[in-house]
Amino acid sequence: HMYNLEKIKNDLKNNLSQFRFEHSLLVADEAQKLALHYNYDCEKAYIAGLVHDIAKEFDDSENDKWIKKYNLSGDIFTPQYKNVVHANIGAVVVKELYGFDDEICNSVCYHAIGNIPMGLLDKIVFIADKIARKISTPSIEEQRILAYQNIDSALEVYLRSQISKLENRGLKMHPVSLELLNYLENKNN
Repeated sequence: HMYNLEKIKNDLKNNLSQFRFEHSLLVADEAQKLALHYNYDCEKAYIAGLVHDIAKEFDDSENDKWIKKYNLSGDIFTPQYKNVVHANIGAVVVKELYGFDDEICNSVCYHAIGNIPMGLLDKIVFIADKIARKISTPSIEEQRILAYQNIDSALEVYLRSQISKLENRGLKMHPVSLELLNYLENKNN
């Protein structure tokens, strides 16, 4: 498969803030490292990491355009979860713009809340998004170390840490993420 990296980076530069663009580059690098570690296609992981937030800064009218065009629906589009809508929209955007295969599109779709079962690329992009930081914290550091030992354990630790973070902000974890956490806890123990 040939990816036009130049075009993709230009598209992202034009559609994202400087901060979000730099985040995307960090996540792409981390995804590539994880792919190398887990014997997955490094180039594919890099691309998936690069585009994962392509729709993150769309405004409501841009979101509505894609939602209508692809008839996207479901509880994910309730205001409570509006920070995760960009993942579902991003998946159809990269499909349309670049013709990416389902594996890449799914990893974009699932990077915010996860899904069951997650493929290896899904896990790589999900966790790379959480651990790729210029400035690290002890909990990110713990998750980064874990990510290279056992990616499922890293997912579990991250999701568990999110529950209290969200509760402190008066938010509930997305049901899909909770389901994933239960699934991982049963599988990992």
